[in-house]
Amino acid sequence: MKRIIQTLLVVSSLIIVLTACTSNQSDAKSQVTVENINSELELRFPVPNYISQQAQELLSQPVGEGYPAVSGDTWIEMRKQSVENMSSTIEQLIEIHEVDVNEITINGVKVYEVLPKDKSLLKVDKVILLTHGGAYVSMNEKTSILEGIALSGKGNYRVLAVDYRMPPEHPFPAAIEDCVAVYKALLNEYSSEKIAIVGGSAGGGLAMTTTLSIRDEMLPLPAAVIANTPWSDMNKIGDTYFTNEYVDPALITYDGYVESAALLYANGEDLMNPLLSPVYADYSKGFPPTFLSSGTRDLFLSNTVRLHRALRKENIEAELHVFEAMWHSLFMLPVEGTELVNEMLIFLETHLS
Repeated sequence: MKRIIQTLLVVSSLIIVLTACTSNQSDAKSQVTVENINSELELRFPVPNYISQQAQELLSQPVGEGYPAVSGDTWIEMRKQSVENMSSTIEQLIEIHEVDVNEITINGVKVYEVLPKDKSLLKVDKVILLTHGGAYVSMNEKTSILEGIALSGKGNYRVLAVDYRMPPEHPFPAAIEDCVAVYKALLNEYSSEKIAIVGGSAGGGLAMTTTLSIRDEMLPLPAAVIANTPWSDMNKIGDTYFTNEYVDPALITYDGYVESAALLYANGEDLMNPLLSPVYADYSKGFPPTFLSSGTRDLFLSNTVRLHRALRKENIEAELHVFEAMWHSLFMLPVEGTELVNEMLIFLETHLS
């Protein structure tokens, strides 16, 4: 039963967020275009039979036309609706992974604490600071724990999901400031050698930029960073922004929603700024061991590969895990997602020990 529930939730985490307040009204012309795209995809990217059955079923579904740009107060309404739409998904995952969740405040920042239900299993001297995804504009409040539930339930870690401030009310660099504030407080409770910063998608980018800010403030660095399918370049630069357009069934395309979220968060700042696009950061100054993951159909695959090369050019320890035929945010898949979580836990155990 648990696996069935997981299958039903596979991409809902991202799709629900993106469609919460975006209309998808197609005229005849756009509908023909989408049909043409799907016909071409069937020829160019047949669904492989060597991935999980759940993944095959999802890739067999037609790809949509993408998500339209968002503006004005619609961002705030979308954020509220995404939380409402995701609430049942979160509660089911909490039950599946047998964790407890508490809303707490750390250094003035709202945080959601995730703990294994059996407290005797808790790794009491280690902690994960989670920077959630959602294009910097959604997946806030309790939905911020999504990517950390399995790490706590299966890995027995204390996970602290930072419910960081968001635009349009609080654009860049508010999210980084909140995450750094929580990290500073954790240094009073934990050795930096026992802290990992973990995030996916926009949260993967934020995990990187938070760590860069920690480094630049001359604070002790965390022991490890995990950035799953990170948004490392907020510009439309990189092969797979083009080659995986309409191939990735989750993000679909940079044009529209993703680009408008980037511009909203940046609030006029140059998208080449390393604290917006960490692929351009100077890693010669040092950086913790980093775990990166993506899939061959991920719109952000080039974001992930380019970030890996930026780290390795400066001899930073970095692992790159690329999953065949997988798309953006694959971590909820029962088979491939479990493989990814297992790899993450091995990495964490190695570097937090």
